[in-house]
This record gives sequence, C-alpha cells and structure tokens, in this order.
Amino acid sequence: METFRPQLILAPTDFSETAAHALRYASALGERFDAHLLVIYADSFMPAVDFAAIPGGSFDLAQQKMIAEARETLEVHVEMNICASVPYEVRVVVGSPVMAIVEEACETGADLIVMGTHGRSGLRRILLGSVTADVMRLAPAPVIAVNAATPETADVRKVLVPVTFEPLSRNALPYAAALASAPDTPIVFLQFADDDGPLVDTLDRLFRLQQWIPDELGDRCEFKIMPRRDADRNIASLAKFTNSDLIALTIPEGRELGDVLRGTLAERVIRQSGCPVLTINSFVGRPVEAAVPAYR
Repeated sequence: METFRPQLILAPTDFSETAAHALRYASALGERFDAHLLVIYADSFMPAVDFAAIPGGSFDLAQQKMIAEARETLEVHVEMNICASVPYEVRVVVGSPVMAIVEEACETGADLIVMGTHGRSGLRRILLGSVTADVMRLAPAPVIAVNAATPETADVRKVLVPVTFEPLSRNALPYAAALASAPDTPIVFLQFADDDGPLVDTLDRLFRLQQWIPDELGDRCEFKIMPRRDADRNIASLAKFTNSDLIALTIPEGRELGDVLRGTLAERVIRQSGCPVLTINSFVGRPVEAAVPAYR
C-alpha cells in the first residue's frame, strides 16, 4: 500500500470563523507533515453598484479595489490563524469558489484540501448551495472537511473507516492510514448490515471485512458491524464512542434525489461529527484534467 504524505495543502477560506477554525487545523497538519500551505480566497468581485451605464474603466477600477482589499484581509486572516513555523502562500482568485478551488488544486498539484463547512441542510442548502460539498465531489485531491465543533489539533490517534467493498473504498485506505499520527494507530473498520438480517449474514459481513483489509494493516484493525438505518448518526456516534480523531468516507459519483435536500451521507456525517472527515472521490488518483470538465 502506497504511503501518502501531503506536502502542499490547499486551504480555501471565506474569512468566516468556521473557515478560520479549518485554517488552524490545516496549519496543525502542515506543522505535522512539514507541508506548505496555499490559502486562497475566491470571489466574483462584482461591485454592488450598477456599472452598466458607466465606462468599463470605472468598473475595472472598482473591481481592482475590491481585490486589493480582499488580499489585505486575507493576509491578516492568515497571520492570525497559521503557526509561524508553517510556510504559506496566499492567493486571491477571481471566479466562483468551487471552480477556483478545483482549478487551483489541479494547477498546483495540491496533495490535500482542508476546508470548513457551514453545515447547511434543507431549504438553506438548496438556496445557498454548499461549496464544500461540491469540492468534495470534484476535487482531484482528498478533502478534509472541518465543522465548528471539531478540534483544531491534527493529532490522529484513531481512524474510523466505513467500508462499502467498492474499489473507491479501498482507494481511501492509504490516505486514512497515512494521516494517522503513528504507524500503529488503530483503524476501526465499519460495515453496515440490514436491520432485520439473519445473524449468519452479519457474521458473513464480518468475515468478508476481515478478508478485505490489506495485510499490512492487519495488526491495527478493529471491526464493527452496525445497522444500515440512520447510517450517518451511527457513524458519528461510533466515532465518538471509539474516540476516533478522523472519519474517512468515499464520495460516489452519482447523487440521489434525496441528497439534494438532505445532503449526501458524507455531508450528513460532517454536520454531526465531533472530528474532521476525510473524503475521497473518484477523481483522486486520476489525471487532473478529469475533475474540472466534470463541473463545467
């Protein structure tokens, strides 16, 4: 199993406290892995005044002023939230946040993306959207989502990995294992069983799970079987019960209709989790050109 060690961490921000919280977590990761941080702020920078009736030069001047002010704010924001020992670069990008983050990850070859989430659901999610959710679905690198309740320390002493037996689920293992703080950090592997399934099916799932785990992780493994119903709550509860410091989830390519309102399983877990959530989509490990066209 290949070893993952992030050297360039992309940390998008919108200057909110949630984003600052995620930036401090990214800083702690950067310190752990001796990694470089790239902090970006993306916006369309459209002046509020209607400039349609005045010369284009005035529009450009207003936009340039907004960009300059954003860069000043970004510099202060970063200085307040990144450890002095962690090298970083700041960048202001004109464009939609999702595309800016995905394109920056592609162009810079970022190994990891760390970002905060505001945890919207229901109608607010439909009206305002979720930048974090779209990035998790499209990014060419693993994404760690941090909510307001998660710790800012990057010490990972136990990892929880829900397993689907799909190839994508196996692809997530090197990232989950490598982000642990020590080579012998325990990994809890979770498989879901039907609520009313017979005991023999549950035992079969447990046996299959044990066989599915790579040999090099064998000494670090714990195995759990839980009901499929309320999977998001069960994952968050198990992470708390086992004192896990990171949850690793995969992001399927397709989305069901119910995901639009409620959010995907990963989004629902992130809203409830007391620890950061690492997500892996199908673009991770593929040529970077694959991600950007998918969003467009």
